[in-house]
Amino acid sequence: MRKRADYPLNLLRDIPVGQILSDDQMKGLEYVLRQLTEREQVVLEYRYVKGMSCSEIGAAFELTGSRIQQIINRALRKLRHPARTAYIREGFAAHEASILEHVRRTMEKNEGRLPVAGDRILEQDIEILRLSIRPYNCLKRHGTGTIHELLRMMLKEDWYKECRNLGRKGAKEIVDSLLKLGVIDTEYPGCRPFVADQNKAEELCFTEQEWAWVLEHLAKTS
Repeated sequence: MRKRADYPLNLLRDIPVGQILSDDQMKGLEYVLRQLTEREQVVLEYRYVKGMSCSEIGAAFELTGSRIQQIINRALRKLRHPARTAYIREGFAAHEASILEHVRRTMEKNEGRLPVAGDRILEQDIEILRLSIRPYNCLKRHGTGTIHELLRMMLKEDWYKECRNLGRKGAKEIVDSLLKLGVIDTEYPGCRPFVADQNKAEELCFTEQEWAWVLEHLAKTS
């Protein structure tokens, strides 16, 4: 019988991140693994949990060993994304709390303008930001579909470099829209590279017509 591989330490060495110490960190690892494709998840399980070789895994999928290695390498590259490794290093609940704490603190300042939003706004589609076509499509292709997912990605100051074809111009439009919406402020990590004048940034706001559309959109999704 094949000896069980030293999972998850073997996977963590290949990502690489430090050793998992808590249940919350393990939950973070499970969360980011679920973001992979179904085939990538199975291949990583065969490789790191069951300790199978690439040629053995290839036989199960009717693929060559080299093709399996390519799938493994692609999955590891996804897991090395800073937005994902943060969940492993900090733990799922701790990382989620770091997002929500900042957002809720900012939304308290804008309570008068977001009276019906509450935490629901975090689950809204990025459509609510009223972005132009290019940044909207770039986020969607990256797999970032909700405000919550966007804010997770923006915990790193260089987040925009991970979103193909977005560029600084598209990233600044996203930042400006988030500032207008009032769910983050100029201190949020992903905002800092784009806030040259804090006073000017704090003056950003939707027009009354834009706010009417936002509130109507929230009412429809409630």
